[in-house]
Amino acid sequence: MWQDLTEIIATLITEYQKLKKLGEEKRAVLAAVDLKALEKIVHQEETIIEQINKAETKRQDVINQLAKQYVTIKPDMAMQDVWGQCTDGQMRNLLERSHKTLEDVVKKVQALQENNEIMISAALSVINFKLNQLGGTTAEPSYGQSGQEKYTHEKNLDLEV
Repeated sequence: MWQDLTEIIATLITEYQKLKKLGEEKRAVLAAVDLKALEKIVHQEETIIEQINKAETKRQDVINQLAKQYVTIKPDMAMQDVWGQCTDGQMRNLLERSHKTLEDVVKKVQALQENNEIMISAALSVINFKLNQLGGTTAEPSYGQSGQEKYTHEKNLDLEV
C-alpha cells in the first residue's frame, strides 16, 4: 500500500509540473492576447486537471485502505501523520520527500494561477477597450442622473450600403 501511495504522489507531481509548464505558456499567450493559443492551452489544462482528479481519487482510496489496515490512520489525517505510521524507514523518507516536492509544485502552480488571473483581467480590459474604440464608444466627462457614467456611441459604419 505504501508503494502505491508513493506512485500516486509521483503521478501527482508529474501532472502538476505539466500544469506549471502550461501556466507559464499561458502567461506568455495572455501577454500577447493570442486567443487561439489560449483556447488550446485551456483545453490542455482541462485534460491535465482530469488526470489530477483521477490520481487524487486513487490517493484517497489508498488512504482509506491504509486506514482499514492501521488503526491509528484516519482518512482526514494530515499526510505527515499518515507517512509517520509507515514502519519501513526508507519508504517513510521517500513519502516525506515526495510529499514535500508535491507541496512545492502545487504552491508554484497556485502562484502562477493567481498571476494569470491578473493577466486575464488585463487582457479582457484591453479587448473591451479595443471593442469600444471600434464601436466609437466614449465616456462623457459628466455623470447621468443616477450617478452612472454616460456613454456616447458614434456611428462608424453605414449599414445601409
